[in-house]
Amino acid sequence: MNEEFYISLIGEAFDGYTEATLDDRLVYIRHINIRDQRYLQKYHDRYKEIALSKGVESREDRQKRVIEDGIWTHEEDQKIESLQFEIENLKKTVKSIFLPSQQDEIRKTLEERRTEVADLLIKKQEVIGKTADDYAISRSSDEMLRFCLFKDCNLTERLYTEEEFAELEVWQIAKINDAQNSMSERLSETSLQEAVLRPFFGIYLSLCENPAEFYGKPVVDLSVYQLKTVLFGKMFFNIFQQTENIPDNIRDNPEKLMAFAETQRNKGSGAGVGGLKDDASASAVFGATKEDMQALNLKGGANVSLREEAAKHGGKLNMQQMMRLAGEDV
Repeated sequence: MNEEFYISLIGEAFDGYTEATLDDRLVYIRHINIRDQRYLQKYHDRYKEIALSKGVESREDRQKRVIEDGIWTHEEDQKIESLQFEIENLKKTVKSIFLPSQQDEIRKTLEERRTEVADLLIKKQEVIGKTADDYAISRSSDEMLRFCLFKDCNLTERLYTEEEFAELEVWQIAKINDAQNSMSERLSETSLQEAVLRPFFGIYLSLCENPAEFYGKPVVDLSVYQLKTVLFGKMFFNIFQQTENIPDNIRDNPEKLMAFAETQRNKGSGAGVGGLKDDASASAVFGATKEDMQALNLKGGANVSLREEAAKHGGKLNMQQMMRLAGEDV
């Protein structure tokens, strides 16, 4: 993405709405805030109660029944929980290691586990079928489409009343849904993180400490995207202030920058990467490739991969060889 895209993205978050075109008409999608979320939650709860009053089972009751009937098992639920637990641990692990090659391996495993759990959840949903919870989610999702859609950029007049929205065709609602999904994708956390790391936003980073002062209005009135923007700005400002020797080639990459900062925090005081001295004439990290060493921008006259050096000596390095790689005279 170019600089203009990120400037436009930040401006969009600041405005609190996204422009969209529906049937050749310019409309405005308001970004929700905490009050909107509370309204939509109450709307959801109301329609769940309506469904329950008409005899539709809750998801919890339906799940108990399909287990009793042998259509689904506790073991399958435990498998889902185990995969979700593993996914959370992998997400933490990828932030705590510093070798790019190892990070890539963990990300690959992470995607595999996400696919596994997604397949199981789809299978479970097919078994359980529609419940009162699903009905409530569907109704509240449609209400969010209507509730956030306005005729004017001042966000004073909604495009549809509840009655008018109820008369829309399925394809018309699908178009509105596509517009909101496009907005959510455009304003993703990754995109916002990338935006606050662009040069144009640098002058604002130190101002992100106080959201209310930054935007000039109470926090409860801020949209989720406005809050995320200052949250990420504050986080990266702190990283730049507290982390030394950040390689230039990762300063605008959110994921790599956070992983590097986490690695630096995990290092022992006074120790270099892998516990070897920072002033060594060569820096060595077990398991690192030469690409890893270059990416880490380690100090020293030569970046050395212990894995590659060991291969030169039959797969093993003795103590003297390892000490020489660490810059010691032996």
